[in-house]
This record gives sequence, C-alpha cells and structure tokens, in this order.
Amino acid sequence: MDIGGFLVMLIAFTGAAVTVIWVISQSIMRLKRMDAASGANQLTPEEIDAIRAWLTEQDHGDARIAELEERLDFMERVLGRAREAQQLENPSEKP
Repeated sequence: MDIGGFLVMLIAFTGAAVTVIWVISQSIMRLKRMDAASGANQLTPEEIDAIRAWLTEQDHGDARIAELEERLDFMERVLGRAREAQQLENPSEKP
C-alpha cells in the first residue's frame, strides 16, 4: 500500500468517525433541549392556584352580570307596563 492510498483511507475513516460523533452529540443536545423545554412549560402549584382563583372570580362576575341582566329586564317590563297604562289613560298623547 502506498502512502497516498493510506492517507485517503485515513482521511475517509477519520471524516466518517467525526461525522458519527457529531451526529450523536447533536442528538444528545437536542434531547436535553427538549427535556428542558418540556419542564419550562409546566405550571407550578402556585400558578395553578392563582389561575383557579381568577376563574372563581370570573364565575362570580358572570353570576353578577346575569343577575343585573334579570333586574334590567324586570325594569324594562315595569316601564313598558307604565307606558301602556299611561297611553290608555291619555290616548291623545303620543310618546
């Protein structure tokens, strides 16, 4: 075997070994990043409790809004009846 052939084989094997090692190291780094990213997206118990408290407040607000809507509907009906009664008493006046 001549020196030129030996160098070509040495460079080819070295290049292949470096490529395999590089691919393995990149895969390990990618797995570490995925593990770190999945842990970062999880909420702490304090954050979950804060979200639950906020949702409870929203539910109470929704209940208050529903109650106010019912009261508004009632008042609209009362005013409508009062206007009808007034029109029956004074048919010449137009609203």
